[in-house]
Amino acid sequence: MNPKSSAIAPLFITQFYLWGSLFLPSCAAMPLGASRAEVDSSSELALSDQPTAKIDRIVADSLWDDGPGVAVLILDHGTIWQKGYGLSDLAAQRPITPDTVFDLASVSKQMTAMGILILMEAGELALEDAVSDHLPDFVDPNPDDPILISDLLYHISGLADYTGDAWQGTDAAFARLTVEDHLQWLNEQDVGGDRGVEFEYNNSGYALLALIIERVSGQSFADFMADQIFVPLGMDDTVVFTTLGRRIPNQAEGYAVSDQGDFEPSTLPSVIVGDGNIFSSIADLARYDQALRNGDLVDPETLQLAFTPGALDDGESFPYGLGWEVSEDYVEHSGSWYGTSTFYRHYTEMPVTIIVLSNDENYEVNELVDDLAELLGY
Repeated sequence: MNPKSSAIAPLFITQFYLWGSLFLPSCAAMPLGASRAEVDSSSELALSDQPTAKIDRIVADSLWDDGPGVAVLILDHGTIWQKGYGLSDLAAQRPITPDTVFDLASVSKQMTAMGILILMEAGELALEDAVSDHLPDFVDPNPDDPILISDLLYHISGLADYTGDAWQGTDAAFARLTVEDHLQWLNEQDVGGDRGVEFEYNNSGYALLALIIERVSGQSFADFMADQIFVPLGMDDTVVFTTLGRRIPNQAEGYAVSDQGDFEPSTLPSVIVGDGNIFSSIADLARYDQALRNGDLVDPETLQLAFTPGALDDGESFPYGLGWEVSEDYVEHSGSWYGTSTFYRHYTEMPVTIIVLSNDENYEVNELVDDLAELLGY
């Protein structure tokens, strides 16, 4: 990007507190569920006044005046720091806040994987089940070596991808495509390769996972995610988008910002789920991330499985787990779609998380996460 150097338009208030210990008396601490992590009152805070000023400068230097912006969340050893920069709606001059709702795009995948793991812990399915065990109308290309649920999670199914060259339909048909319609489309496609042979990122696999969740649970994907994750964690602003024309409260408008600083509205809504279409705020994602660390959704051993690199049938490993890209010290996932760009990094060796959500599809969210991690010494 080539942003202007002057200060950006509206910055929203920083909320900065320990679990249960408020630093800004004018702000109410958000409840994060019954099993919060308690922090020793003698703990030193990495986010002192000096680093927060530097965070403001780093973010401000990456944005254009009076344009789209970002919401930034840093969870650092029990401290929550969250702030909105720039505008969620240019016409209305509405600022981005910690409660602004963004399309998470592919960051949704780790939540879909979490839904599968919840069903696994409940004994409703196993990761090594054949997809056809739960979707009998799925046409497996090789029934003698069937595609497994784990193959979908790890992106090693070899199936066609509806977001790639295999899709020959119109934009209107794409927008209306449901997970049931997608299954019928997929059954008619040639496969890209054999299962278990090659890692190839595949959105169709996660759409199939959403359909498995629906068939196994007897609920819509949206209702299952709400009942099992969003409602119990108090994620009141988090929803699955399934209806064209629906307006989500406090949703950020989407834009594409050029290198010259031109702002163009950008949106391409669709109703298919599993690979994307979860909308959330950094305030809600703070609750979600803490629930991961507390073991509120799945047992720690199950979460560790999600954070473990996958392996091909020949034993070669690759750096992708169950909905997460896996590095030595953290797991992460990016998301990008029309009008949105998102990034979620969760450190596995220490209680630190950095999340950036933008309503500019061209914003380099990963670069900002790297810059913030470097500033904080991670």
